[in-house]
Amino acid sequence: MKWKYFFMFILLSLTCSLMAQQSKKVNGCGMASTYAEMAFISFKKAYKAESLDDAKSLLKEALGKTKEASAYTIIPDCNCLNAKSYALNAVTFGNKALKSADLDSLKKWTKKAMDMSLDVLTTIPNCK
Repeated sequence: MKWKYFFMFILLSLTCSLMAQQSKKVNGCGMASTYAEMAFISFKKAYKAESLDDAKSLLKEALGKTKEASAYTIIPDCNCLNAKSYALNAVTFGNKALKSADLDSLKKWTKKAMDMSLDVLTTIPNCK
């Protein structure tokens, strides 16, 4: 009878340990995912903006959030290099959008940055 409880205790301990490790992994990339989502929303608002000044203001906000997402992708708890690559591409496209002189060019680059930030979001769940 004692062995039965002993094995149940060991099994329960292992299960809790595995769940804690998995939870740590998800939480490690959680901030990267959060910032990537906020960046996506800001890029989308910039894409829909009516004026060049409004769009550039939103782009600056989106770029800050994308840089944060990029930083969180390489912390040891996340370690997601593909997401980091997508985030850096979003920053590159966002910077090109900021340098645009007209709204059409800005929207073209903003759309690419928006797509890259969405790629960050879709890549993070596959990180190991």
